[in-house]
Amino acid sequence: MDSKYIKTALVTGSSKGIGRAIALRLSKDGYFVYVTYLTDQKGGEETVNRIIENGGKAVLHKVDVRSEQDVINVMKIIEKESEHLDLLVNNAEHDMMKTIEDSTFDDWKMAIDSKLHGAWLCTKYAIPLLAKSKNANIIMISSSADERAPADILSYATATAALTSLTKNLAVHLTKYGIRVNAIMPGEVRTANWQGLENDDEAWKGFAEKNPMKRVATVEDVADAVIPLINDPHKFLNGNFLFVNGGNHLK
Repeated sequence: MDSKYIKTALVTGSSKGIGRAIALRLSKDGYFVYVTYLTDQKGGEETVNRIIENGGKAVLHKVDVRSEQDVINVMKIIEKESEHLDLLVNNAEHDMMKTIEDSTFDDWKMAIDSKLHGAWLCTKYAIPLLAKSKNANIIMISSSADERAPADILSYATATAALTSLTKNLAVHLTKYGIRVNAIMPGEVRTANWQGLENDDEAWKGFAEKNPMKRVATVEDVADAVIPLINDPHKFLNGNFLFVNGGNHLK
């Protein structure tokens, strides 16, 4: 990469779904995007290819955000290639749609490790790179699931509740490095994370009917919501929780 300043972003879990939509949207905004995957290499390659086809720039790396060494390694690559990082999007997660009775301890830890510990690890090791940015931002992809958590997403809801607390703490603490931290709170978004429910048309019609705006969020809705937070001309939006759910959290 040449010496000209190029905006850079790392989007974890961007081989599909919300992560892919965010990566694509950022590339349109001029970001060089570091796309990551854990198991879906083909999906990650498709994300990168779509960015390049649209005139953007991106590279793909396999990163398990639960692995401290994996996170350290990708940050070293970014440091070597780009010298700085402008945006970290902590999106990677592994939902576990099981009740406490049906879950194993490993099931429980999977959701907590990917959503919460992954965000903590990526943030910790991104700080030196973000501190070099002209406009440093961290976006947490969370949800409002912890407010009215169904029994079958207990582990995910618990992880997002903890992520809310982490976001609040970091939004205050990281200002000393010039880093702003905000969270996006999507509602129901029809992605593979819903596992067996993804292809259940009746279930999604039901979600839409219960929403004040009579539809569910799209991955593009979530991706577009990132832009005003990071492009705030006054660089004063910090510690916000932006709900992308048509007002469903107010019911």
